[in-house]
Amino acid sequence: MFEYMAWLDAEKTTIQAKRADGSIRIIDSATIDLFGIAKAGKLGAIAAYVPPREPTDAELLAVERADMRCSPLQGILALGETEWGKVLAYRETATWGEKAIIDHAGLWRRNSENIAFFGHLLEYTPTQIDNLFRAAMQIEA
Repeated sequence: MFEYMAWLDAEKTTIQAKRADGSIRIIDSATIDLFGIAKAGKLGAIAAYVPPREPTDAELLAVERADMRCSPLQGILALGETEWGKVLAYRETATWGEKAIIDHAGLWRRNSENIAFFGHLLEYTPTQIDNLFRAAMQIEA
């Protein structure tokens, strides 16, 4: 019936069972009869639960960056007058598209290519950009 079965939790309350066609069946206490038969070993061995590995610092940072966003006002306030002044000075020589982004962006997203460009313009490191977003997201305006 199943090619492979494994516990999905350390408490042994849920089994993942893989069929020959590749489909997966979740067996838990809601399927009382099937769960009892599987748990008794009548459908084959159930592999031990293997906890997921801890994410790396790089993976955690990637997830954090994907969620970093702020309003332009929050970003401008976090930048401060001097740094925002550098952006406005650049605006005088910017392309039409860059001017539109500076003037009308509805939301700043950390992973945006535009944010990377402005970070480069301000000579910010990736860590400085991260910290800018962390600070901006704390501002209630």
